[in-house]
Amino acid sequence: MSSAASVVHDTKADTKAAAKDSGLLTPRFYMTDFKKMNALRFDHMEDEFKAMHKRFADDPNKHFFKRDDDGDFDRDFSELPTVFKDFLIRGCIGEFSGALLYNKIAEKVDDPILSDTYRLMARDEGRHSGFIRLAMRDINADLDLQMLQSEKEPVYMHPKLIMYTTYLSEVIGYFRYINIYDHLQKHPDQRYHPIFKYFGGWCQDELKHGDFIGLQLIAQRDKYLAGGVNRQLMKFFAWAVYVTMWLRDLKAKEFYASIGMDWRAYDLKVLRETNNYAQRIYGFRVDLDSPKTVEIFDRMADRLLKMDELEAAGASKVKIAPMKAAQTMDYLRLFKMKVLTDTPPPIPDFPTPPVVKGEKTTASPRHQHLATV
Repeated sequence: MSSAASVVHDTKADTKAAAKDSGLLTPRFYMTDFKKMNALRFDHMEDEFKAMHKRFADDPNKHFFKRDDDGDFDRDFSELPTVFKDFLIRGCIGEFSGALLYNKIAEKVDDPILSDTYRLMARDEGRHSGFIRLAMRDINADLDLQMLQSEKEPVYMHPKLIMYTTYLSEVIGYFRYINIYDHLQKHPDQRYHPIFKYFGGWCQDELKHGDFIGLQLIAQRDKYLAGGVNRQLMKFFAWAVYVTMWLRDLKAKEFYASIGMDWRAYDLKVLRETNNYAQRIYGFRVDLDSPKTVEIFDRMADRLLKMDELEAAGASKVKIAPMKAAQTMDYLRLFKMKVLTDTPPPIPDFPTPPVVKGEKTTASPRHQHLATV
């Protein structure tokens, strides 16, 4: 078989495997109720949304995702660790999922400023997934995104729940990318692919997306942020997002080791930074600093590994069911913990500015935006 045919076969196989993988920890495609979104009102914050739209339209990353003049991409990547491929696949699906959701919202939402901002956010996510696909091709891998879209079933959620989860996911994306970037700037010998150099600027898109969704939550404060029911929902989804990241990264620990990072220390740092940032919108943060939290996280991680071993050995669902029930009970223990409403810790100011092909960019607008919200 020729190498070209081999690439096609692998692409289809990887795509079908990704489409069929509907486990709790895998990236999903989401859709929402567009009628409910159109019933929301944002005109009382028109100036803030126009300013946010300008932040997207200014597009400082317009020429960022270009490889033509970066000679580091001309290297031989045939000897890279296999875990890098898994990292890229997860990232590509996550970014593509966001592009689909945001583009659909842009088509269905009537408010012109809101619609165009979502369109620009879909543009960003499309660039990200395309840039990841180029890196996948460096290692003789790819995904057929049209096939993936047609075969992977979307999950439908209320706009409120979509905003809760995507807000946290985008903010987490910022802190994930900037922490990897910061680590590899300090340890360039562990940066085995040039895509990591781009995380410093890439993460600014993620934060911009999170701030836009956060602004929508603020605009719907009475419906989406105020009251005991909303607080319980926000807490539920905060823990769900944080636990999912912990368990996903447990399975990706070899990738983090390949770039010289300890996945547990990395996750704790990213989750705490996300939790502190989100408090400025939610009005509270969950208690990630409690020893009880890490104890439960680790117990759930150990149990997940045991369940994977049993499933690999052909164990029946009946045998695994008690362990799944124990996972649910541990999640409920997290959910029952008290939230913190004191002044959140300061957002870390990463000392290393993003570098694009050797040129320093301007500082992140993060702190300016926080001051206005």
